[in-house]
Amino acid sequence: MTVLFAALGAHSLWRLVTSRQAFAVTGYLCHLGMNLVMIAMVWPWWVRLPAPPQLAFFVLAAVFFAAAAGWHQADALSRGPTAGRPRAGHHESPGTQVMHAVMMLAMVWAVVVMHPGLTASRTLATGHGAGRTHHTDHAVAHAQLSGWSTVSGALLLAALAVGGTVFLIGLLRHLRGGGSVRGHAGADLLASSAMSFGMAAMCWLMLAG
Repeated sequence: MTVLFAALGAHSLWRLVTSRQAFAVTGYLCHLGMNLVMIAMVWPWWVRLPAPPQLAFFVLAAVFFAAAAGWHQADALSRGPTAGRPRAGHHESPGTQVMHAVMMLAMVWAVVVMHPGLTASRTLATGHGAGRTHHTDHAVAHAQLSGWSTVSGALLLAALAVGGTVFLIGLLRHLRGGGSVRGHAGADLLASSAMSFGMAAMCWLMLAG
């Protein structure tokens, strides 16, 4: 997972510095932050990073992608069926933006249900945190996956798996049409598919842990 998300982070950084549109730059910045936190999550020192800044970042990123999906959908509707060939760019697809929003919501879910600082606060609030040590907080976070957290995590896992499959199909169509993974469109589709499947795997590990 470290290698995977490090490679995806490098892709996000590459596209961040090569993109000229403010919207694209913001999107790649969101994904760069997501990939860096995903790397941190697989290591014990992640628990030492404060949770509130992570939550704020991913909530804002989810809102950004959801707003982008709405804007692109409204744009598509305003163009109408007589406006000619629809826009087919990877970043101009409302479905693509919805999937990016789902990725950010998955990050919000992971921080909320897994970060010891937040799970410990909920445990203390319910009166069951007496005598708990910092070293046991991470194990407690796994044990507290029940109810809404399990259901929402399973739904996010399914959405990520579906999204990864859709991106992969889009990549295969792109390659069959003469495209290449060395181009921006092909590289973005490959990265989006890898991110979706990688995050689905992490969600599964959290749910199974």
